[in-house]
Amino acid sequence: MNNHKEKIRYVGIDSLRGWLIILVMLGHLVLGSVDENIIRYSIYAFHMPLFIGLTGYLINADSLRNNTIFATLMRYWWRVLLPFAFAYFFFTAILAIHAFEEGRISAKLLLSFVVTPYYHLWFIPTLVLWVLAFATLLKLRVPSFYALLFFLSLSLIWASLPSAEQWPLLAALLSKKVIYFFSFFLFGAWLRTAGSKKLRTLFSQFKILPMVVITACAGLYLINIGADKSLFKAGVWLILNLALITLLIDSATSKPSATSKPLAAAKPSVKSSIITAIGRNSLPIYLWHVVPMFILKGFDIHQSYPLVYYFVASISMVLIVFAVLWLEGGKEGRNKLIDRCLFGKV
Repeated sequence: MNNHKEKIRYVGIDSLRGWLIILVMLGHLVLGSVDENIIRYSIYAFHMPLFIGLTGYLINADSLRNNTIFATLMRYWWRVLLPFAFAYFFFTAILAIHAFEEGRISAKLLLSFVVTPYYHLWFIPTLVLWVLAFATLLKLRVPSFYALLFFLSLSLIWASLPSAEQWPLLAALLSKKVIYFFSFFLFGAWLRTAGSKKLRTLFSQFKILPMVVITACAGLYLINIGADKSLFKAGVWLILNLALITLLIDSATSKPSATSKPLAAAKPSVKSSIITAIGRNSLPIYLWHVVPMFILKGFDIHQSYPLVYYFVASISMVLIVFAVLWLEGGKEGRNKLIDRCLFGKV
């Protein structure tokens, strides 16, 4: 008899996260405005809400409820904020040097770098704010469903009304992703509660229904491409993402694999192994995949030679991904400093 307690891991979660990171990279690579480029418009319609919902689902509510806010903050300092800090100083230093060389450097500009980190870097500090806000809601015993409804309402307002038509204070708040994306974080966390059981059961038993809803909403959203906002378009966007988050999380968690029984499952393909590894190392890939585009755009290559930009940036991003996977070095890692500063491993 094997008395060893079986450790369960849903590899589908890592696979889903891997595909989402690939979409993030593709969305950042493609040139053109989000509202005018069908590829970017399609990706941006769902990839961040889904990624944020998945992040909320993975949050341990009991740990947040039982630990102090300071203990939670320190845990996230070592796991995500320290790797973020290295990326932040890298990108910010280059931006500051360019500004100095061009005579644009000022206290106001430096302050803007602090308040609004470069391009993609907004997500990491915002994630920590979401975690701390969620922990506060738990400690105050605010019912998760009512908090979810409140923030979903804010998301609907942001997506349906131009800023000029909103109350000035509300418009200022909703201009920040930390407010209107928090609803998807809360929705992911709510899917782990008993209150979501009926919804998840419905999605599990009648997969054709959510697929029809998702397909219909995606089609309606795509034919309304553009920056114009409306209540109809906002509702379609919200339903699309809530249904997609529920369906994909349910699918990703439906087939657990026992790490103590590696031979119980069929050997994964090379492609699926790579996708899973990308998902497992999503943090460093997310932080550093934009370096080639950052450099190329700094020399205006994307405007002068777009084909060169796509070729060099694509190859460079693939190399960065495989460099990260190589540096991971298995369970023991390759170097403690790299593990801590790049991967957030404690």
